[in-house]
Amino acid sequence: MKHRRLGKSAIYVSDICMGTMTFGTQTDEKEAFRILDASLDAGINFFDTAENYPVPPDLKYGGLTEEIFGRWMKTKDRDAIIVATKVCGPSHGWIKGSQRAGMTALDRHNIRRAVEASLPSVSSVSAILSRRRGRPPRPQRPA
Repeated sequence: MKHRRLGKSAIYVSDICMGTMTFGTQTDEKEAFRILDASLDAGINFFDTAENYPVPPDLKYGGLTEEIFGRWMKTKDRDAIIVATKVCGPSHGWIKGSQRAGMTALDRHNIRRAVEASLPSVSSVSAILSRRRGRPPRPQRPA
């Protein structure tokens, strides 16, 4: 597996980032662990999750993917794994965030709350990457 430097940082990530968005609904924990183990064995060190996973979004399952991923992480060398997470952003009615009581504002307060809530779930002490999740706002037509 090839690895690339992440920007100008000292972090190197695998060319493939393993997504986890179905873990908890479409993929049970045992199968998720099998997939994650096979990915790590293949040289993948870069894993993607989000505060609102699994998909399709459902308030009763929100955050379950991160919990499953976190249980798997407890059995691994944390320093060997890079985790990317996403913050659910404004979706203009398209989706309601299952975390943070449905708040999807992308201000400093809500981004920090989302990241801090994700860290214990994924058994991490720091967030390497976090990005906005949701549809971008529609451009406004000039009057």
